[in-house]
Amino acid sequence: MLVSKKTFLISIILTGLILLLTACSQVPAAVSTSTAAPVTPTETPSPLPTNTPTETPVPPTFTPTPRPSQTPTFTPAASPTVFQEPTARATETRATSTQTPTPIPVVATPTPPSTLNGVPYSEFILLNESVKERVKAIYEDGQKMGRDPKAFSKLGDSLIANPYFLRIFDQEDPNLGTYNLGDYAFLQGVIDYYQGSYDRYGVGIHVGLHTWSVFDPMWADKTWCNPGENLLDCEIRLNNPSLMLVLLGTNDDAPQVTFETNYDKIVRHLIEQGIVPVLFTKADRFEGQDNRNNLSIRKIAEKYQAPLLDFDKLADTLPNRGLGPDGIHLSIAPSNDYTDPQTFRYGNTVHNLATLIMLDRLHQVLVEP
Repeated sequence: MLVSKKTFLISIILTGLILLLTACSQVPAAVSTSTAAPVTPTETPSPLPTNTPTETPVPPTFTPTPRPSQTPTFTPAASPTVFQEPTARATETRATSTQTPTPIPVVATPTPPSTLNGVPYSEFILLNESVKERVKAIYEDGQKMGRDPKAFSKLGDSLIANPYFLRIFDQEDPNLGTYNLGDYAFLQGVIDYYQGSYDRYGVGIHVGLHTWSVFDPMWADKTWCNPGENLLDCEIRLNNPSLMLVLLGTNDDAPQVTFETNYDKIVRHLIEQGIVPVLFTKADRFEGQDNRNNLSIRKIAEKYQAPLLDFDKLADTLPNRGLGPDGIHLSIAPSNDYTDPQTFRYGNTVHNLATLIMLDRLHQVLVEP
C-alpha cells in the first residue's frame, strides 16, 4: 500500500513537470510571434496600359523662327509693258531715211481700283490724317527700340490660325495653288516688302484665345516662351515686329465693359512697345446680335488713333457675311485668283485682300516717303 502511494505521487510529480516543461517550451514561440515586425509588401506601380492615350500639347502648325538681321530690299512691282516682237535684221545696207521715226507708244499704268466689292477703301480702312500722324510717332519710337521695319506679327484666335490667312502670299498652297492679284497687282510691292511675315504662324496665335488670356502665361507656348512669359511678349521677343495685326473678339462672350478693358490693355501695351497695333473688326455675331465687341473695337481705335480694318462692313457685301457653315469662321474660296469674280464672294479671300490693302496704305505712310 505504501509502495503504491509513492508510485502514485511520483507519477503526479512527473506529470506536473512534463506539463510545466511543455508550457515553457511554447512561450518563446508565442513571444516571437507577437513581437516580430510585420512584413510590408513592396509596392510596384502597375505599368500604364499600352493603349492609354497621353495628353501632349499640339504645337502650332508653323513654328516661329527669329527673323534674319538682314532682309531683302523693297522693290515696287513693275508696271506692265507691251511685249515687242523683235524685228529681223536686214542683210542689205539700208538707205538713210529722212522720215521722222515714229515714237514707241507708252503704255499707261492701269489705275488701281479704289474699291473692294464696291466699298471705297475709306469706309473700311480707317486711316485718316490724325491716325497717320499717330502711326508715324509709334513707328518712330519702335525704330529707336530696334523694331524690324519689315516684320509684322499676328495676335488672334482660330480665325487666323487656319492656313488660309495670308499664308498664300509667302508660298504656294498645296490645296489652292498660287495667287493672281488681277487688278490689285499694285499690292505685289507690299507683299515683297513684308516677305516672311505672311506665312509666319507665330506664338501670338492660339485657338480659342480671348482678350483676357493674352496676358496669362498659361496660354503661352512652353516650347518657345520663357517661364512666366505671356504669348504677346513672347511673340514680340521672337519676331521683333514693327506692326501687330490684332484679330480678337470672337471668343469673348463677356460684358462689354470687360471686353473693352482687356482689349484696351492690349492696344496700350503694343504702343508702349513701339509696335503699331492694326485692329480688325470681325464678321461673326458670336457675342450677340448687338455687335458689342465690334463697337468696342471701333471705340478703342478712335481712342488711341490706331489704324482699323473694319471688316464688319465688308462682310455685308458677302453671302452669309462671308462666314462658313459654323457661322464663325470665314468661308474658303476654291482659289486665290482675283481675276475670277467668284473669288470676291468668299470671306477668306476678301479678308486677305483687304489686309493687303491696309498694309499697303501703312507702308505708304511709314516707308515710302
